[in-house]
Amino acid sequence: MNNFAANLPHNQIPSLGLFALALTISTYAFSQIHLLQPPVTSLGTVLLIGGGLQILTGLHSHSEGLNTARTTLVPLGLFWLSLIGFEVFPELGYGRHPSPVAMVAYLSMWGFFVALLFLGSFRQSRPLQLIYATLMVCLLLLAMATLKENPLLLLFGSLAGIICGLTAGCTALAQLYHQWFRRTRLPRGSWQSQLNDKTDETLAP
Repeated sequence: MNNFAANLPHNQIPSLGLFALALTISTYAFSQIHLLQPPVTSLGTVLLIGGGLQILTGLHSHSEGLNTARTTLVPLGLFWLSLIGFEVFPELGYGRHPSPVAMVAYLSMWGFFVALLFLGSFRQSRPLQLIYATLMVCLLLLAMATLKENPLLLLFGSLAGIICGLTAGCTALAQLYHQWFRRTRLPRGSWQSQLNDKTDETLAP
């Protein structure tokens, strides 16, 4: 698997991480509000593939010195893999669902972790700030919805996750267009300072 990531063109690695993030958060958000309820095995497959790709992309980014991608993708990849144990295995008859208190604590912990990423993103691209912000809102609202059993909070949290997925997917697509054509065909957001190409790649997972 590491050879697979290493053989990819360097300038597509950050986009791969964003596509994987878009896939996982969107699928998970849709499964929470039952609009597009995937079979439990499909949900597990998406979380496994998406989480694994994010970890591999983060590890490859570490070897390339892309600190933002490493800090974002490796922990989030582990988060998606851990959700398989919480959401998928119990549905298949392996183990039990965690208690509501445990799930609230877990989602809140990850929500605060993303909040730290968001606070550190103000000198980075606007799309990346939006990704962090909506992911943070998604996790914290889902935690509150689990605690209070409130369907409205569940809906808003899931919608924030869907927006996060759409933003991540559009940003990844914009990066690919920029890398392929060496010009901006799609908007990628603005930065607070002038960046060269190498620095530009470090700002998006």
